[in-house]
Amino acid sequence: MTAAAGRRVLVLNAGSSSLKFAVFEGLARIWHGQIEGIGTQPRFLFCGEGGARRASRELPPATRHASALAEILAALAEQGIGIADIAACGHRIVHGGERFVAPMLVDTAHLDALNALRALAPLHNGFGLDAIDALRSLAPSLAQVACFDTAFHASVPEVGSAYALPLELREAGYRRFGFHGLNFEHVTAELAARCGGTPPSRLLVFHLGNGCSICAVKDGHSVGTTMGYSTLDGLVMGTRCGAIDPGVLISLQRDRGLSLDALEELLYRRSGLLGLSGHSSDMRELLRIGDAASLQAVAQFTYWAARHAGSLAVALGGVDAIAFSGGIGVGSAIVRAQVVAHLGWLGFEMDGARNQRGDQALAGADSRGPIWIVDANEELAIARHVHVVLGGAA
Repeated sequence: MTAAAGRRVLVLNAGSSSLKFAVFEGLARIWHGQIEGIGTQPRFLFCGEGGARRASRELPPATRHASALAEILAALAEQGIGIADIAACGHRIVHGGERFVAPMLVDTAHLDALNALRALAPLHNGFGLDAIDALRSLAPSLAQVACFDTAFHASVPEVGSAYALPLELREAGYRRFGFHGLNFEHVTAELAARCGGTPPSRLLVFHLGNGCSICAVKDGHSVGTTMGYSTLDGLVMGTRCGAIDPGVLISLQRDRGLSLDALEELLYRRSGLLGLSGHSSDMRELLRIGDAASLQAVAQFTYWAARHAGSLAVALGGVDAIAFSGGIGVGSAIVRAQVVAHLGWLGFEMDGARNQRGDQALAGADSRGPIWIVDANEELAIARHVHVVLGGAA
């Protein structure tokens, strides 16, 4: 029995405005929740297993990730889980670069290399790495495992990962990486369980939330995805533009005098559904309002999701099954229906009643293959990796 198997594993998933957590005994989740709205209106949600909400409270506006972690540890201590009761902690690190293509135990030898990753994803990586540093200060002997969102896409062939840039730049690491890998890994494992142990051979997985991407999974391995060097590429997202002609960026700098910081702000935080609609990045709000600009934003979101899916069908050599995950993918029947309607040429057909109910299986009787809903669960994927890295069974 490993140390992690004998006690509890804490999983931390740090985002730009949130810190999610879960506590597992083995692979059974016993506590979970998140502090959301960091930097604006922080709120702490703390839940026991079974879905019962045990606590929901506002936090001071000055709450940042370090103080959010302290709030989580204090809440767990109130439930009898002190830091000494935690055998290991697993972390989601968005970008592992070219070096880190598998989960790894964090030790002193790797700290400098891990901290160098901050520059690869300045709006994402720092939060996860800061959580590692904070826990090292609180509990230096606690085993910590870094799990990388990019790692699942290490199997993408070079023809799908290389940019058409000079060799010097390619060798410097300017290439497509892909993200959301921990959830794509989870969805693939979940569908394998539903299908008797083996996932569909040619699977398209839509991860649709505030951040969005699609993964082409062939025989359980990523062979293509829509995000690239950064989390900006591919689909229309909540506040991110998705794929854009690089000439537009050159023109914005030349014609509008945009600085690099202003350009980053525009592309990451002012575009996507927010930019298209003019008032919201929340898909639920756009569908509720239903004005012309909102509906156009939704239409563009689903159209481009299907457009990119069509290109990934080439990477797969055909599509046997489709899965939807993420907050929008699981929560919006309208979005699912529009995406699948655009993909009718592939032979997929939705059962309208099942889709409205949000059933796990959505395909109509004449669909060429299954269509599924799978709840995102990056935390479970991380917990599995912690057990494997520390020598236990997955």
